[in-house]
Amino acid sequence: MKHIILTTILTLGLFTSASAQKFGHINAQEVLMNLPERAQAQGVIESQAAEYQAEVARMQEDLQTKFAEYQAKSETWPAAIREQKERELQGLDQGLQEFGSTVQNELAATEQELLMPMIERVQAAINAVGAENGFTYIFDSSTGATVYNGGEDISELVKVKLGM
Repeated sequence: MKHIILTTILTLGLFTSASAQKFGHINAQEVLMNLPERAQAQGVIESQAAEYQAEVARMQEDLQTKFAEYQAKSETWPAAIREQKERELQGLDQGLQEFGSTVQNELAATEQELLMPMIERVQAAINAVGAENGFTYIFDSSTGATVYNGGEDISELVKVKLGM
């Protein structure tokens, strides 16, 4: 009997403490994508990518031109010239591949540099809304790891906090 009373008291205590908790959810990715400064950042990234793409196209054209010359004349060249042209083509191809890798790294770094202040701003707004409205937990539904499928959608509160 004592065990049943103790279990009942513990269970009621858990329900009471659980009911006092306030849960919320947000799609932080959606909020981030709709920030006014996001469009400007995307424009910077796209502009930089276009510059890189133009240089890659120029490098590819140069390689194709030299390769076409090699194919047309390689049979008539002496071995030393042919070997030198092959090394030149290999160097151009390797340079193009290295440049492509560098471009990807630089674009990723630029995107990270531009997005980090926005991510921090959204996180600060979520934290502020959570504190101001007494939320115990706020889940980000954009990560696909929503533990609690209920609660209050706080997206609008965060957008107001961000001035959107």
